[in-house]
Amino acid sequence: MADGNGNSRRRFLQLTGTTAVVGLAGCSGNGGGDGGGEETTEAPTTTAPPSDDDTVPEQYATATSLGGQERDPDSLSAKSDVQYQEEPKEGQQCSGCTFYIEDKNGDGLGACAIVEGTIDPEAWCISYAPYQE
Repeated sequence: MADGNGNSRRRFLQLTGTTAVVGLAGCSGNGGGDGGGEETTEAPTTTAPPSDDDTVPEQYATATSLGGQERDPDSLSAKSDVQYQEEPKEGQQCSGCTFYIEDKNGDGLGACAIVEGTIDPEAWCISYAPYQE
């Protein structure tokens, strides 16, 4: 369930799981602890989880929503202003909204033409408008 800040158990698990994997990756260096290998200083390549702020991956910056509206980064509403929650409400969810921008990078999250940040397809906000094909 979402708390007042829009965080959810799913989001918490997503972030802590990524942190654990990155932490373990740092422990499995090429040296192997036997003194025979060279130490490397390269950081493991990881994809950072989406942040809760208003940034989105570049492919969403000015993407077009299901209903054909182009996202304008300069005129977005804050999630708190639209009562964003990460659960559907009364059968309504972002993936069925005219303003929803579908996942473009395989992380399972999309964006919105009128709300900042990444958007869970199962989320909901007061700006919900059903998409009509």
